[in-house]
Parts: sequence; C-alpha cells; structure tokens
Amino acid sequence: MSVLKRIAVLLRLFVSLLFRSIFIYGDIEGRHVPFIINLVLLMTQVLMARGGVERVLIVFTSVLLTYFARGSSKVVVYSGVLALIPSTWYFIASMPFTRDFLVSALIALRVFTISLSFICFFYFFNPVEISYLLKLLRLKNASLYPVLTWRVVPHIMRDMETALLVGEMKRVEAWKSLAVTVLTTEEYVSLYEEGLFSKPGYEPSYYYSIKHTFITLVILVFLMVADFFT
Repeated sequence: MSVLKRIAVLLRLFVSLLFRSIFIYGDIEGRHVPFIINLVLLMTQVLMARGGVERVLIVFTSVLLTYFARGSSKVVVYSGVLALIPSTWYFIASMPFTRDFLVSALIALRVFTISLSFICFFYFFNPVEISYLLKLLRLKNASLYPVLTWRVVPHIMRDMETALLVGEMKRVEAWKSLAVTVLTTEEYVSLYEEGLFSKPGYEPSYYYSIKHTFITLVILVFLMVADFFT
C-alpha cells in the first residue's frame, strides 16, 4: 500500500472517529445545560489538570462522570481513542527531552485528560442554545447560522468518510475521493443558502434541563472542592 493510500485510510478513520465523538445521538436532554456552565467546567478542568497526577486523575474522573451522568456513556470509547492521538504524540515527542518514562507518561496523561475535556465540551455543545441567545439579543439574521453549521458539518464528514471508503475499495487515488466530497459540499452550501432565504423568520426555541444542569453543577462543585484540598 502506497503512502498516499495509507494517509487516505488514516484520514477516513480519523473523520469517522471525530464524527462519533462529537455528533452522534442528536438533541439529547444531556445537551440542554447552559453554555456558560459547560464553559466554566471546561476551564476548571483545564486549569486543574495542569497540576500533579492526583489532580489529573480527579479531572479525568470528572470527565467520565459528565459523560455517564448526562446519558452519553457510549461516546466515551470514541472520545478516548480520539484523545489518545495527541497524548501519544506528546509522549513520544517528550521522551528525548525528559529521558524518563514516568515523566513522559504524566505529560501524556495530562494531555489525554485535557483533550478528553475539550471533546466532552464540544460534544455537549448545543448550537440551538446559541441561536436562541442570538434571538434574545435581537440578532435574528445570525440566529440561523449556528444550527445550520452544526447540521451541515456532520453531513460533510459522513460524505467524506463514504467517499474515501468507496475510493479505497475501488483502489482509486485519494484526491478523487476528496474531489467528490468538495462537490457534495458545494451542493450542501447551495441548498442551505436556499434555506436561508426561505426562512427569514426563523424563531429558535430552547429549554434548559434542570436535572442535567444540577448534575453538571454538582460535578463542578466536586472539582472545586477537590482543587481546594489537593
């Protein structure tokens, strides 16, 4: 197998993994938590993960709790594999400088935990909330774009994965498969442009889940208390 074909296979696997880590399961209740709370949770996790191994493990536990308590346990496997990519790279790249397996392992664990925190944040990000907030700010023309963007990106990723897989089975060059994806993207753009003109009065509605907001706040308080005592 040539280098270009190997790259095409790796690209297809990466796109598939990214799709399953962020875009699956649709509009579940666990995604109806205020954006600002999710953002504060992410910032707390990132800052705390910069400490020692105890803090890193506490942050890792909080990320797992977020996935499981908010009804997305099946995503953990895909997210974990995706987070392994940068952590493995940092482990290999740091070894010549640290010359210590344990130090490099701690660096890799820290990168893995922070990466998993970001993936978790993007998974629970809800574009409908952003559209709803833009509507409240009387930015109705802009309120349609977050939802449309979050809808079209998964379609493009699935089309890219399919095109690369078909190209791999037919043993054609990877650039031809990517060219098909580009053409499909242009078609999506034209369709959504028509949608923009056909829905000038788009009125997004949104609700916040009291249950999952409370769960997220409990996890956030758990992190803050752990940060104080460690």
